[in-house]
Parts: sequence; C-alpha cells; structure tokens
Amino acid sequence: MSVLATVAADIDWATVLAYAFTVMAAYVALTVAAVASPIARRILFKSRLYARGIAHMVLSREKKNWPKQRGNGVPVGKNIITKRIVFIRHGESTWNQVFNRGFGYRFPFRLFEGVLTEVVGLLSRSSFFFDAPLSDLGNLEAKKLRAFLTSKEDGPVGKDADALAGVKGTSILVTSNLRRAAQTMAVAFWDRVAVTGEKIYVLSCLQEMARNVDTCALAGPGEPVPLRGIEEQIPDIQNVPAGPIRALLERRRVTDSGSVVAESGHFNAGNKPLMRNGHASMLEFAHWSAAQDASTIIVGGHSLWFKEFFKCFIKPEQEHVAQRKKIVNCGVVAFDLKCGTDASGNVGFSIDSSSVRIVYGGFGK
Repeated sequence: MSVLATVAADIDWATVLAYAFTVMAAYVALTVAAVASPIARRILFKSRLYARGIAHMVLSREKKNWPKQRGNGVPVGKNIITKRIVFIRHGESTWNQVFNRGFGYRFPFRLFEGVLTEVVGLLSRSSFFFDAPLSDLGNLEAKKLRAFLTSKEDGPVGKDADALAGVKGTSILVTSNLRRAAQTMAVAFWDRVAVTGEKIYVLSCLQEMARNVDTCALAGPGEPVPLRGIEEQIPDIQNVPAGPIRALLERRRVTDSGSVVAESGHFNAGNKPLMRNGHASMLEFAHWSAAQDASTIIVGGHSLWFKEFFKCFIKPEQEHVAQRKKIVNCGVVAFDLKCGTDASGNVGFSIDSSSVRIVYGGFGK
C-alpha cells in the first residue's frame, strides 16, 4: 500500500466532513448576519481577507509561466509613441518594518508588536500585515520625498521637473491599489494635488508580485484605496496660509477613502486573482500608458514589480542596474517607454537603457 493510501485510510472522513459543514454553516450564518450587523460585516470581511491571503501564499503562480522572450517579443518598428514613465517606490511598510530590518534580537519584539496590532484591529477594516500601510519610518521617507519635490533649490531638475511639478497637460499620477503606494503618492504630491485638484488613478495591474500577504489589497473593484488618517502626515487646512490654495481645500470634501486626496478607482479591478500572470499585468500597464494623452505617467508602486518591468522591456542587447537592483524606499527613477508596431501590426514595447535617469534616491546596494 502506498504512503498516500495509508494516510488516506487513517483519516476519519466523517469528522473531516463534519468540520467542513460546520465551517460552511458558520460562513452562511455570518453572511446573513452581515446584512444587518456592522460587526458581522467586519468579521466577514476579515475572514475573507485571511482566507484569500492563505490561498494566495499557497497557490500563487504570478511569476511562473512567463514567455521565454521577455516583453511581448514584438520589435518596436514603426508608428512609435514615446511616453516618459516615472517610477516611485513606496516608503517602508509595516511588513518591511518587521521582516526587512534583519532577524537579530529585536526581530521577535517587532513581530510581537505586529501580531498584537493585528489582533487589536481584528474587527476593523484595516490590517497590519495585509495590504501593509506605511510604517512611521515610511511616512517620514514620504515626507522627505515631498520636501524634495517642493524644494526650489534642491528639487527636481531637467526634463522631468515640470512633469513632477504638475505643469498642466504634462503628466498624470497613478498608483498601485495597495495602501503603502497610495499613501506615498498622497503625501509626496500633496502640494500638487492641493493646487490642481487632480485625482490619483488607482491601477490594479500595478499590484505587487509576491506571495506575501502584504501584497493582498483591501480595496475592492472600483474602490479608492483606504487612506484614512493620511492628513496626520500632511498639513491640515488650518496650517495653510489664507489664499487660493486654502480656499480650494476648504471647498473639497472628504472622499470615500477618508482623505481629501481624491482618487479614481475606475481602473481598479480589485485584488489580484490567484492565477494572475505578472507578465500580463506589466503588458497591461504598458498598453494603458501608451493610450493616455499625458506625455508623462508618474507611478507609485513596488520594488519587485518595477525590477521585473525593467527586466522585461529594456532592450535584450542592453544591461542596466535597474534589472538587478531594487529602487530604494521613496526612490524616483524616470525612463522612456517606446511603443510601436512591427510589419504585421503587432504592438511592442521597449526601454533604451540610456533613457533611465535617477531623479531621487536611486537603487539599493
């Protein structure tokens, strides 16, 4: 008898079925109760979130089954469109705070703090680990980026300066549907959106590629990313001098995200599917960017996604540190993305490594 057959023979299937039916009954009861009870709705939300996170860790194949030819394998030949893309990595997240600072004697204390915070917020729609928000250090990093972007002496220079400053018609702001990316964009570009009143577009195709539960999104399809409390990281209306900017802020209402930073969830399809293909997501963003009227797309996103994008589209005969190293926290890197067609009309994309420019921060060691 095989090992599997032996194990199967030892299982009490009646007990297993009893547990399964109990769980199903509890889920149905919770779903019914959620119609009238806010607490039941929160428990149901968290139950689905945790189940989804576990399933993603076990079943995710988003970095598997990519074509051998990176990119879409189509040479950029004619009808070329060039878009300037600016990648901005988020600041440190609470997940990074626990797991990316090393595993020395302080690690157990950071882990305990994280678990305790998760338990305390069990009945809320927030989470410490899932869709991890910015940590205190991450908020500080975002504020430093904001100071750089608004500095007249030490701020951006060159051809990317006008786009980052929001000169009319030159650029649009987009973000991943994960909180840490949206928070970073909201803080860093606060002064810009306060003047222009523009929205930050939420694109689910920018969601990070990894098995970790911090890559699971809280925002559902068509929803803005939860940004409640973000005003604690940016100046309130009372601190803004009297004038047109303050008048604009006083007229604006808090959005569904709990922030005066307005977002558009039109392009947010919600949490990534279990069978998501990361290569397809990068192509989706490339096509989306090429279709926009703006000449520059400013993107708030994630280190692994960005690195894979560079590996995917930098010309095969070229090499660049962007293909090997992650962008640092709140780092800003700009480049040209070319879109064109081959003789058969197939669409292709490419990045010339000579167009890649570090605006702020750069790449890790």
